Amino acid sequence: MSTNQTPRDDAPVEGSAHVVDRHKGLVRRTFLVSGLTLASRLLGFVREVQSAILFGATSPIYDAFLTAWRVPNLFRRFFGEGALSTSLQAAMTEADAEHGDLAGRALFRATLRVTTLILVGLCAVGMAIGLFAPGLAESGLFGPPPGSEAVIELTVRVLPFLVLVCVAALCAGALQVRGEFLGPALAPVAMNVVWIATLAWIDWQHAGDDHLTQARLLAGGVVLSGLAQLAIQLPALRRMGLVGSLPGERPPVAAARAGIAVLSASAPFALGAAAYQINVMIDGLMAEALIAADGGPTAHYLANRVQQFPLALIAIAATSSVFPSLKALGHLNRLGELRSLHDRTQLAVAFLALPAAAGLAALALPISSALFEHGQFDANGAARVAHALAYLAAALPAAGAVGLTSRVYYARGDLRTPVRISIAALVANTVLNFVFLRFAGMDVDGLALATAITAWGNLLALQPGLTRGLGLPAAQAGLTRRLVRITLAAALSGSAAWAAALATAPLNDGGGPLTWLRLGLGVAAGALVFAAAARALALPEWGLIASRLHSRR
Repeated sequence: MSTNQTPRDDAPVEGSAHVVDRHKGLVRRTFLVSGLTLASRLLGFVREVQSAILFGATSPIYDAFLTAWRVPNLFRRFFGEGALSTSLQAAMTEADAEHGDLAGRALFRATLRVTTLILVGLCAVGMAIGLFAPGLAESGLFGPPPGSEAVIELTVRVLPFLVLVCVAALCAGALQVRGEFLGPALAPVAMNVVWIATLAWIDWQHAGDDHLTQARLLAGGVVLSGLAQLAIQLPALRRMGLVGSLPGERPPVAAARAGIAVLSASAPFALGAAAYQINVMIDGLMAEALIAADGGPTAHYLANRVQQFPLALIAIAATSSVFPSLKALGHLNRLGELRSLHDRTQLAVAFLALPAAAGLAALALPISSALFEHGQFDANGAARVAHALAYLAAALPAAGAVGLTSRVYYARGDLRTPVRISIAALVANTVLNFVFLRFAGMDVDGLALATAITAWGNLLALQPGLTRGLGLPAAQAGLTRRLVRITLAAALSGSAAWAAALATAPLNDGGGPLTWLRLGLGVAAGALVFAAAARALALPEWGLIASRLHSRR
C-alpha cells in the first residue's frame, strides 16, 4: 500500500520490509529537514534579537519570562526532539511492520487521545497551583519565594503551549514514520513566524509599556505559536490517512492499551534522549536562583540559543531523519546495517559539528556582539553571552552524538542503559554547577562548562554498550582515524577564525556593520582553512561534497 494513500479496511498487511523501503532517499530527506531547520533557526535568531532589543540585557522581568518559558520549552525539547515522539515512532514502526498500516494508525490515534487528556489535566493543575500561590503567600502559610511572582504569573500564561507542542510533536513523529517530513519540519518555522509577529506588534503598539505588560503579551503570542505549529501539519495528516474517520472504524481496546504503553515508555526516553536538554534547563533555573546579578538567565539562554543553531541544523536534523530507519533495522535484527548506518551518520555529523564548535568558540564575542548588542542590550551583556557560548561550543559535538547513540539503544529496545547514564549526568551537572558558581566564582560560563563536561561524559559512557550490550558489530575500520583527521581539520579551522577575529578587533563597532564584517571575515577564514585541510587530509566527506558540487555544475 502506498504511504500517500488513505488506508482501507480491506487493505492487506504489508510485508515487514516496507517500513524500511519507505525511508529511502535519506540524503535528500536530511537536506530537506536541515534546510527547513535552517530557516527555523534563522527566524529564531530574529526573534531573540527582537527580544534583546526590547528587554535589554539586565531586565528582571525578561529573566522571569525566560525562567517561565523553560517549563513548557523543556516539554517541547523532550517531545519534539526525543521522548514521546521517539517512543511513538518505535511502537508505530513495530505495529506497521507486524500488523499493517491500519494498526499503526490506530496506535497513533489512541496515543493522541490519551496524551491530550493527560496533558490538559497537567496543564490545568499547574495553572491552578500558579493562580493560588500568591494567596497562599499572603496567608502566611507557605508560598513562592520573594521576587518570584512574575515567574509564577508568566508560567501560568505560557503553560497551554505545553499541550499544543506535545500534540504537535506526536503528529510529527507519526508523519515521519510514514515517510512524510515536510509538515513536521515546517512546524517550528510557523511557530517562529507567529512569535516574531507578536514581538513586532508589541514594539509597534506597546513600546512605551512596562516590561511586565510586554511579557504578558508575549506569553499570549507563545500560545498562538503553538496553535500554528499544530495547524500546519493537518494537511499532511489528512493526506497520510492519520486523521479523519474510516467507514466502520472503531478504536480497538488493544490500540488504547498500546497508546498508554507509549506514554509509559516515554518516561525513560525523556531522560535518555533528552539528558542534554534537562541539563540546560537545570542550568537556567540555577542561573535564576544562584546568580545575584540581573541578566544571568538571559545571558545563559541567549548563549544556548546560539549554540542550538548548529546543533539543531546538523545533529538533531540528522537524528530525526535517520531514527525511523534505525528503528526499522533494529526491529528486523539487521545489526550490521544498523551499525553501519550509525557510524556513517556519526561521521557525517562530526564532519560538520566539530568545525562549527571550533568556530563558535573562536568567534564567540563577535557573534554575540553582532547579534545582540543593540537597543537596550549593551556591550557587557554581549560579553557575558560570549563567555558562556565559548564553553557551550565544546558541548556541541558530544550533545549531537549522544542523541544519535541513544536512539541506537532505543532501536534495539534497550531503554535502561541511556536512563542510568543520563541520571548520573544530571547529578554530575548539578554538582558541578554548585562548584563552579559557589566555589570557583564563575558566572554563567560556569554553568556552560558544567554542561560541556557532562555532555562528553554521557557520550563516553554510552559507547561501550553498543557492542557489549546491544550485540552490534565493532565499529567500521578506520573510524577513529577519520575522527582524528576531522578533529585536526576543525582545530586548524578554529585557529584561523580566532586569528582573523584577533586581527580585525579594531573593527568592532558594537553590533554595527563593522562588527558584522569582522564576523564575516572570521567565518570565511575558518571555512577556507577547513576546506583546505579536509582536502589535504583526504576526508571522504569532503570528497563526497566536492563530487556532488562538480556533478551539479
